[in-house]
Amino acid sequence: MLRSALLSPAVHAFTGLAEGDLRRGNTEGLASLAAVLGGRSPIATVSQVHGNRVLAAEDLREDTALEADALFTTTPGTIVAVRVADCVPVLLAGPGVVAAVHAGWRGTAADIVRLSAAAAATAAGCRVHELRAAVGPSIRGCCYEVGDEVIQGVGAVAPGASWRDGRHVDLAEANRAILAEIGVAVEVVGGCTRCGEGWFSHRRGDLGRQVGAIRA
Repeated sequence: MLRSALLSPAVHAFTGLAEGDLRRGNTEGLASLAAVLGGRSPIATVSQVHGNRVLAAEDLREDTALEADALFTTTPGTIVAVRVADCVPVLLAGPGVVAAVHAGWRGTAADIVRLSAAAAATAAGCRVHELRAAVGPSIRGCCYEVGDEVIQGVGAVAPGASWRDGRHVDLAEANRAILAEIGVAVEVVGGCTRCGEGWFSHRRGDLGRQVGAIRA
């Protein structure tokens, strides 16, 4: 498991191949992760749809597969998590609140990380700049060749993000730039899921999913 020094002492982890496939429905794997993180089981997750909806874990119901791409919680012991296999997992921690964000290109273009930071800060009654963030392993600019729709969409919210030869987008850098712009201290950890070792990658043809998880 990979962790960020910046988020310490918040208990969190980015999993990979070593922790196995944690796709939706793997309740046993998620229960094991909850035990490692020392929090409540089940871990709070949602049905991810590449949008920008942000939900409070306290509003979830076990029998409802709510659609969203970010979760926050202010309840001690609750773990929130997102599943990824090239998209960007972002974890946030602040005074009395944590959040997990799934930022694919559509979510990034829809400003999900900015909306998540604002929602988490509001729930905790703190300021956005009191949050800290970790951007986890994801497909990077070296391997993410895209079309005009992605370039224009992401460029609209993160014009200063890293681009290579005009056809490659670095979503991790885009989300880092957005967080830095709103005053959140942020660290990027891990490498490219597509060409690096130790991660599931959708573009490489993997069906598995890893997670970014954090405990309140």
